[in-house]
Amino acid sequence: MANTQGAAASAAAGAAAGAAAGAAAGAAAGAGPIPVYLLTGFLGSGKTTLLSRLVRSAAFADTAVIINEFGQVGLDHRLLGRASDEDTVLLDSGCLCCALNSSLQDGLESLYYRRLRGEIPPYTRMVVETSGLADPAPLINTLAGDASVARHYRFAGVITTIDAVHGLATLDAYREASAQAAVADVLIVTKTDLCDAGQLAQVRQALATLNATAQVRLASAESSDGEDRFFDGLHASERLPVPAPGQPPATPLAHVLRYGIASYILHVDRPVSWGGYARWVAYLQRHGGERVLRVKAILDFADGERYAIHGVRHLFSPPHALGPADPAAPERAIVVIAQDMSAEEVAASLEPLQSDR
Repeated sequence: MANTQGAAASAAAGAAAGAAAGAAAGAAAGAGPIPVYLLTGFLGSGKTTLLSRLVRSAAFADTAVIINEFGQVGLDHRLLGRASDEDTVLLDSGCLCCALNSSLQDGLESLYYRRLRGEIPPYTRMVVETSGLADPAPLINTLAGDASVARHYRFAGVITTIDAVHGLATLDAYREASAQAAVADVLIVTKTDLCDAGQLAQVRQALATLNATAQVRLASAESSDGEDRFFDGLHASERLPVPAPGQPPATPLAHVLRYGIASYILHVDRPVSWGGYARWVAYLQRHGGERVLRVKAILDFADGERYAIHGVRHLFSPPHALGPADPAAPERAIVVIAQDMSAEEVAASLEPLQSDR
């Protein structure tokens, strides 16, 4: 056990050092790491329709978007220019759209260096669109944990589209759709102009049951609620609910019995050490593994800093510094979204996290 904990502690320290080095490299290039957002949603959820409108919005002037297929988004009608290759299109809105012809890691790195060389506009954020059937977990792992990505980018959050008309049936019939909604930071309910108030209320209730911590926005064919803010500040301004006094250590927030997907919140009442953090990560990796769909946390560390924590399945990204720790702030908490894990199993992870050993 000592060797395992020592290795985990070394890994955590290495990850923190890597994150610092990546941030320093980004700063040396003239900016910090570029935030990357994952846009996901099941087949027919309205994701492509939403994206087609967003890429033409002035709010996306400084955004690069990696899309599945140019033809589906209909980019050929409003071109300002085209790069020397045929996989990059600059719209008159200023949004840069790119088709991915290689691995995500290679695509992100290629775009970054083309940006540095002045071949494409200096985008300040990146949006990656997934296919409708995609399990978001591997992509989140790549964006949050891959060393080649972390040199220039930081994972900033997940936005998931849900169809107001057929969303309830889709969530019930397809595990992938439930997983996409469960791990989201923002849930965009689309096609609200095609449903009545009763249908919309049912969808919102189902989403609150599935993912109680996500922001919910509404979208129709013509407009969206606050669409200029869909991709702003999810990571740095993330706030987690705080359990009321007297609640059990792992308080259930939501539960989908059909797939065994549940979310729990754990309250952390004091700063944690880097060694405790490493033991906590090792515990979740060992006891949760693939059952841990996503972990989101805001923790104060013994070094006096506050960090945002993101994990998917057995992979955790380097902690992201948010600023000085604030003992008076109540936001220190962990949200664990898991499949087929009991509240007792999740609560047991607090012991290694808060242990002084």
